[in-house]
Amino acid sequence: MLFIDQIKFLPKEVKRFIATEALLGIGMGIFGLVLNLHLLALNVSPEQIGALNSVGTLVMGAAAIPAGFFANYIGRKRIFISGITLTGIGYWLFGLGKSIGVFYLAQIIQFIGISFLITTEVQLLFSYAKTNELETVSYSLLFAIFTLFSGIGTLLGGFIPNWFPYGNTKYQSSVYISATLILVAALLRGILLPCVNNSFDKGKSKLLLLNIRIYQVFDKKILLITFYLFLAGMAFSTIVPFQNVIVKFRMGWSDEYVSYLLTVNGLILFFASMIMPWIINKFGTIKAYYYVYGMNLLFAFILAFNNISVMMFSTIFLLRSGSFTLLNNMMESQTMSVVEEEKRDFFAGVKSLLRSIGSAIASYLAGYILENKNYTYPFLITFIILLVSLLYFVVFIKPIFLEKIKNGKFSFEEEIQKDVEGM
Repeated sequence: MLFIDQIKFLPKEVKRFIATEALLGIGMGIFGLVLNLHLLALNVSPEQIGALNSVGTLVMGAAAIPAGFFANYIGRKRIFISGITLTGIGYWLFGLGKSIGVFYLAQIIQFIGISFLITTEVQLLFSYAKTNELETVSYSLLFAIFTLFSGIGTLLGGFIPNWFPYGNTKYQSSVYISATLILVAALLRGILLPCVNNSFDKGKSKLLLLNIRIYQVFDKKILLITFYLFLAGMAFSTIVPFQNVIVKFRMGWSDEYVSYLLTVNGLILFFASMIMPWIINKFGTIKAYYYVYGMNLLFAFILAFNNISVMMFSTIFLLRSGSFTLLNNMMESQTMSVVEEEKRDFFAGVKSLLRSIGSAIASYLAGYILENKNYTYPFLITFIILLVSLLYFVVFIKPIFLEKIKNGKFSFEEEIQKDVEGM
């Protein structure tokens, strides 16, 4: 069945989920572009911004496991909506704040919210999708819509400061607009999305649930996958949280030109998200990973050189973003698919914790590097991290995927033949 045909058969809950993702994307797109610029305008240094990101990601990790437990007891949707709401409140505090102490408070609230959101989002979406095949399609479409509208938000973020240059900095009104959009998204999702009970928890005593959780801590497969995502978190946070700063100062561009490039970047991410199911279906899971890893390593290596032209940098930068998004989405969706339904909330919490620790380390390191005005080292570090990640994938993750493929549990019917042929 073609990807477009599969979209037609998505349940209405999935379609509502994806439609409201547009507001979230616009709000986060605006915020992602203007926050660092807003903080820099308030004399917050790049190193302090890196420290803020590190604290935020550590808080996100610390909140992830409690979020997974809460999702089991009071429902995924309630934690999910609470997460979006807290994110919006954190955004508002960034707009109101003038001191580093308020910014830390805003960062903590925002990242608790993001932790609640990402710890429940995929499982909630998958519970609406109902089948393995529609899980992959739903995830791809969700991320595609998010990146498309995040790109639109990024474009708006380049112009809103000029349209409404009011407040402590010319970016303050943009921060407030992004916060409002996030809160509206929370309201709409609270109204439109149904609560889905975790049926595997019904009738189980709290003692039995505790025993299950303790057993899951020692689940070898979950531990292997979560460390794999720890490396992914490092690769992500070395560049992505700072890409507007890297582009602005490496190229010497204005905010408007930065927003143009990052808007095109959002369109590339949209395309990369949409083709993920096709890539996996075309090549099989294992071959797809090898090809996508190869592209990411090549692009990161090229960007590590400082003497490339503006045109070449822009082109490779966009290709790197698209290929990394493709790899990241494959990691997120495929690792969740190999975990049993009753373990997914716990797995989401643990992976968020490990990924957050990796992100915190990388964010602090990247902030320190950028403080010294070196805009090529983040790409070199990303290259090294991805190389380690590829080796880890070959040794530890590939066998887990092959076992799942041979059991016929992945989403695509031709996986077994393609991956066996590729071994």
